[in-house]
Amino acid sequence: MIATRVARKATLSAVSAVALTAVALFTSGCTGFTDAVHSDTIPTTGAALQGIVHGGRQPIVGAHVYLAAAGSGGYGVAATSGPSGTASLLNVNVTTNEPTTSGHDTNGYYVVTGAGGGFSIGNGGGSGSSFDYTCPSSSTLVYLLASGGDSTGSGANSATMLAAPLGQCGSLSSSTYVTVNEVTTAATALALGQFILTDSPFIGTSSTNTTGLANAFATVNNLVNISTGVAGATTSPLTGGGCTGCSITVAPETAKLNTIANILAACVNTTGSSSAACTALFGATSATDTFGAAVAMSLNPTTSLASLYALQTGTSPFTGVGTQPTDWTVGILYTDGTTSLLDPQNVAADASGNIWVVNHNSTTTGNLTELSPTGSPVINVSTIGGTIMTALQPRNEAIDTNGNVWIVAATSPGGIFQYNTGTPGSSLVIADSKSPYGIAIDGSNNVFVTHESSSSTYTVYEFLGGNLVSTSEVQYPPYKVGGTTLQQPEYAAIDTSGNVWMTNGSSTSGLYNNIFQMSAFNGGTGGVCTVFPCNVASDSSLAETYTNVLSATGSIPTLNEAWGIAAGPSGVMWTPNTAGLTLTQMTSTTSGTNYGSSASLTAPSYVAVDGAGNVWVSNKNGTVGSVPGSVSEFFGTGTSSTTPALGTPLSPTGTTVGFAHMGLQTGQGITLDPSGNVWVANQVASAGAGVGVFEIVGAGAPTVTPIALALKNGKVGALP
Repeated sequence: MIATRVARKATLSAVSAVALTAVALFTSGCTGFTDAVHSDTIPTTGAALQGIVHGGRQPIVGAHVYLAAAGSGGYGVAATSGPSGTASLLNVNVTTNEPTTSGHDTNGYYVVTGAGGGFSIGNGGGSGSSFDYTCPSSSTLVYLLASGGDSTGSGANSATMLAAPLGQCGSLSSSTYVTVNEVTTAATALALGQFILTDSPFIGTSSTNTTGLANAFATVNNLVNISTGVAGATTSPLTGGGCTGCSITVAPETAKLNTIANILAACVNTTGSSSAACTALFGATSATDTFGAAVAMSLNPTTSLASLYALQTGTSPFTGVGTQPTDWTVGILYTDGTTSLLDPQNVAADASGNIWVVNHNSTTTGNLTELSPTGSPVINVSTIGGTIMTALQPRNEAIDTNGNVWIVAATSPGGIFQYNTGTPGSSLVIADSKSPYGIAIDGSNNVFVTHESSSSTYTVYEFLGGNLVSTSEVQYPPYKVGGTTLQQPEYAAIDTSGNVWMTNGSSTSGLYNNIFQMSAFNGGTGGVCTVFPCNVASDSSLAETYTNVLSATGSIPTLNEAWGIAAGPSGVMWTPNTAGLTLTQMTSTTSGTNYGSSASLTAPSYVAVDGAGNVWVSNKNGTVGSVPGSVSEFFGTGTSSTTPALGTPLSPTGTTVGFAHMGLQTGQGITLDPSGNVWVANQVASAGAGVGVFEIVGAGAPTVTPIALALKNGKVGALP
């Protein structure tokens, strides 16, 4: 029994009008994002378009092709903007404009593929009243669904359902040509699976996460060329933006994507659901059509590996992998290797789904790189606060609710930096030679910085309201452990009650095995701090409470080199133990539980929590060119008696640890985005294979980003 990663998606029962995507036209960068589901409400007449439907290499004759709109009334809730409240936008005019190749059923109006698998959707000769469809708005996301049809010459296959994205409705033109096949279907299932419900697999999102849906649509283009139906990025390398000299190569795992397509094709190219191939496919996925099967594989990527892989044969239409995969996740490696993305240390997603990468390289290109949600270079910051970032070796980052990016650099001259995304190129800096290391921002934009240097006596700084100026700076004194100064507080995170948690970087007196919580701090309370920078010497009423979470004490589990740390819902905190090969959940400063083992974790380092409350851990493993790296996922909600139980590994265990990908190497920082994509920093310093950032497409639940915004809106571990 597979432990489903998002509880609401335990199985997928497909219906005849299922769902898929549309490629969003979006504005990359830091000025915001176009609402690509319905950013306007002015209906526009639809353009003519054409395409072909294939089962493998064979045309599908007699398939019903629907033009559907994405919904914004909830996750998986279909749009009702078509005639008679259907998702299909085609109207009665198709029966006049294409009288012999069209029709109507409970899913709406459709056109029918001809002898060569081709279809066309017309515009009635240019008269608006006779157009085949009307766009609810020019920005409405639309997609094609192809149901049934015959690819074998032996009769129609009612189990066939294929899909392909088109993009914003207003972007379609008479030159639009689309191939609908198993590769486009597999790609869209991977990117959009998180936006499909169990019992009705139409595409839809909440009204507050149209950004995540649009980004997911756009990601499909990094997996497959929609015009040709061939696996691979539509455009690579990616250039432009304000990233001078940047050239990002997009490398999706095409063979694995093709393998999923081959599995679908085994059923498509038969006479129906009673065939041996369809019976095997649906038995393994609990689906009733091929698109439903693809979505089930995306949402449950460790399901029935052997029986599904056996459907790929030596005569399969696409070039797949040569050995059985350990899971069905598909990733994309983004590399530059000359200007940006060398030695990435950390990654963070902003509210638009843009990915900010801190590159730690100390010899060539230490910098801050912004990528669009689809990996296009936007900005590459090489100098900040008047200092060349290569000399700083930037380490960690956090993004505030205004979208400003905060960076800490421990290497001399060191400092705390704020990159103002509202005014690109503008930055603030406070020089800090005392090794600032960890950084976390709460929902009120208070910024907390830990120091790992003894010269700072390990002080924790707070910058009130996101103001990086000395007149907003509060310095909390160090905690004493048995008379010994706290050693090297490093990674930091804030729980849903506003407490600051820190892991420890020192081996002195076993402090690697401690976690510290700072609570009841009052630097932001009116009247406490009257002199700034505020500290106990200048303001005696300044106070805080430190709690030492000591390993293996009472109900505290064994901690062994706790590394990264992240907040979950309801006040819980998660931290991986690098040496202990476990994942610790702390429910309070006095109680917690360890999960995982060497079978599910390998050198775990950073951690993130997705919108379903599940926990993602980067494993610092892999050998460039020969051994894949991996990330591990754990069920993060429920109890010990639920199914799955709290802490159950959802990624592969045993010989292969985690979701393993050759393009994922020495994983460090990890984040999720509003589409549910998982992004990992490959800490590879030299140009070549493995350097860059790696994206596992649609593997997690959509997540509110940045973390500070999730804290502000009470959305930690909850869907946007």
